[in-house]
Amino acid sequence: MNQRYMPRRPKQRTNIIPYWDLIKRIVVESDVVLEVLDARMISLSRNEEVEKLIKEIGRPVIYVVNKSDLVKKEDLRANLDIFKDEKVVFVTNRDKTSYKILAYTIKKEFKKYGKRVLPTKTGSAKGYPFRLPRAEIIIGVLGYPNVGKSSIINGLAHKKKVKVSKKAGTTHGMHWINVSDDMKIIDSPGVIPLQADDDLRYGLIGARDIEKIRDPENVCYGIIKMFMKHNKKAFEEHFDISISKEEEDDNDIIVEKIGMKKSYLKKGGVVDENRTFTNVIKDWQDGKLRL
Repeated sequence: MNQRYMPRRPKQRTNIIPYWDLIKRIVVESDVVLEVLDARMISLSRNEEVEKLIKEIGRPVIYVVNKSDLVKKEDLRANLDIFKDEKVVFVTNRDKTSYKILAYTIKKEFKKYGKRVLPTKTGSAKGYPFRLPRAEIIIGVLGYPNVGKSSIINGLAHKKKVKVSKKAGTTHGMHWINVSDDMKIIDSPGVIPLQADDDLRYGLIGARDIEKIRDPENVCYGIIKMFMKHNKKAFEEHFDISISKEEEDDNDIIVEKIGMKKSYLKKGGVVDENRTFTNVIKDWQDGKLRL
């Protein structure tokens, strides 16, 4: 058969399938699963497919909202409605007590899970291998790159165990980490696949490094739109600019104001838009631009 007529497998599938196999393995082998979320983008950093898999396998899940110091307390409380009756713990590196609360919640959920779920005659639950609760609690940690999974693990372990970096995807392979005599963590590779064309979502939650964002303009405009809706004042103060009511919906004018203020200029005094886009995204992802 002529090679040009050979069917091609989509690139997206070759990348996604291995990750989902690994995610499934982590969930199956865990007693309790932590889904780590970014406090600034709670809804966007949740993954419905992962949550569906956890529910299907029958493991309790705790939503760990990280970087909670970057968001106002009233805004965090307002987001509680999306969790309904699910377990949620807000965590920040600035408050080490939050990790103690997380550890306590894990043990509490493990105790409930051990009493509630019983193995079937075949030694499996819902078709998956069943692991009877042992002395140690096996904790699976899942989340998009850059939501702070490594810092959560380090906070639970009370010392530096995992490399922490601002660059997405620095945790590779599957790691088993001893947290204490009664806790052990399975760390995922830090990648939960999104749709290949979901560039805006990737950029907003920091799951894709800036140089890999295909459309920085769209991501930058998404950040601007979010601040114009929720905290215009914080945006103005960060970039030291003033935005009138009439200018709030004009992304081009706002980008020009930022570029002029930063002196990001090309020949002829024209604002370097790409450099400005990158600066806005970087400040957001690094936590310097706070909602």
